[in-house]
Amino acid sequence: MLRREFLAASAAASAQAPKRPNILFVMVDEMRWDAMGCAGHPDVKTPTLDALAKESVFFSNAYTVSPVCCPARASVFTSRYPHVHGVTRNGLPYNDGEIFLPSILRHHGYHTAIAGKLHYNPHRFDFGFDDFWTYTNEGPTPERGHVAHLRKRYGGDGGKWARKDGTCPWPGDPLGRDVGLFKYDKTDFETEWITDRSIEYLRARAADRKPFFLFSSYLKPHSPSVEPEPFFSRYDPNVIRVPKLPADAKAVRAKAEGRLKRKHIDDERMLRVMSALYYGAITHIDEELARLFGELKRLGLADNTIVLFTADHGNMLGDRALWFKDFMYEGSAHVPLMLRAPGVKPRQVKQVIENTDLMPTLLDMAGLPAPEGMQGRSFRKLMTAGDASWKDRCISDLTSTMHLEGGFKFIDNHNGTVEAFDLAVDPRETSDVSAARKYRERVEHARASLKQWRAARVDPMKVRGMSAPAYSQLDPAERKKIAGAAPAILNRVIE
Repeated sequence: MLRREFLAASAAASAQAPKRPNILFVMVDEMRWDAMGCAGHPDVKTPTLDALAKESVFFSNAYTVSPVCCPARASVFTSRYPHVHGVTRNGLPYNDGEIFLPSILRHHGYHTAIAGKLHYNPHRFDFGFDDFWTYTNEGPTPERGHVAHLRKRYGGDGGKWARKDGTCPWPGDPLGRDVGLFKYDKTDFETEWITDRSIEYLRARAADRKPFFLFSSYLKPHSPSVEPEPFFSRYDPNVIRVPKLPADAKAVRAKAEGRLKRKHIDDERMLRVMSALYYGAITHIDEELARLFGELKRLGLADNTIVLFTADHGNMLGDRALWFKDFMYEGSAHVPLMLRAPGVKPRQVKQVIENTDLMPTLLDMAGLPAPEGMQGRSFRKLMTAGDASWKDRCISDLTSTMHLEGGFKFIDNHNGTVEAFDLAVDPRETSDVSAARKYRERVEHARASLKQWRAARVDPMKVRGMSAPAYSQLDPAERKKIAGAAPAILNRVIE
């Protein structure tokens, strides 16, 4: 065959070859697993997510492997536990040699983009994203970010969460001061800005045969409790259902020092107002996702796009008189997860999923080889034919360590104390059974499993045929500087 004939035949074969699926990865920040209508919530309205759930594989038992932002997000994009990739707390740099999912997808021919929050350190790298719209000052193009947009529009520092005067009932309280009505136009709020950038990207990629990976990463419903109208007033604090605060809530909070008071809530009115704003933020995201998913369909991209929705971690939302994340209880560690994909029938999966399993699954569904060093597993088979060998276990690690298996949760608090809960009979985690004779064998199994997990050796990250990205090796001086700044972050709740 002549060379020109060979090239023509190759081009024709390439044109007829099925395109790898696009991937739209939607992550929200600090959203509990149960804060959706499709998860049975009695108050919050999420019609877009409810519709997505009906078209998706819905995972009712998905968990984060670390219930705080930076460790969780590093685990999602490396498929490795925090003690392996090195981001064990917010603010810390990752270990040398780590390679993130966007770089791997780009290596295999994907065009990649982020609109929103990434939360890796150092900020200056693109981490494998071709297009980078940061929500603050991350990435190589901060001038394309949301803060830069607000500065240009309103001057000064932009007032990222600028509140309208007089809309915060508790300006002097470490937690209550978060409340406020967004001062500027609704269309300039970050939730809408992230959607706008995501739609801008979809339109730019619509005519290109090259598959894309878009990470639409919303900060909300993460603190602060700031929203524009109509979402600021969407839910009536007087009628929503909230957990009953324990009798000692005020005494416990009074003993908390400094910024740790932000982890505790002892005022029912504050609990109601902040919960209403949390739900308002979720409904705001839900309406923006209707725009995003609608544009995906309008552009003719929906039929060949995997849509994944999840959160990095949850929020206690008043359970145990606690607020925010950092805990191994359900409100903090249990996250939403649903995945819609071409050719995959909707169903519910009850087996436990770790967020380290997301990366292997996406690579598997894209028909790409698994890199060495991943600790998660693809749940592609679990979604379709079922998988009798599935691990059905989650380990989550931060200031305490959780082992969850077979509905039994064991928590090592790293201070000599442990807790255990039988979620099958006690889903609200009201009764600690760690000392009960009935559960002795399960407690010892969890201890042994955690010991084995900590001692396991893990291969370095390696992608066949791929050169190490620039970000995978940090200058020792830069690493030392970042790590040195981290202690100021470690001892407080990250806002």
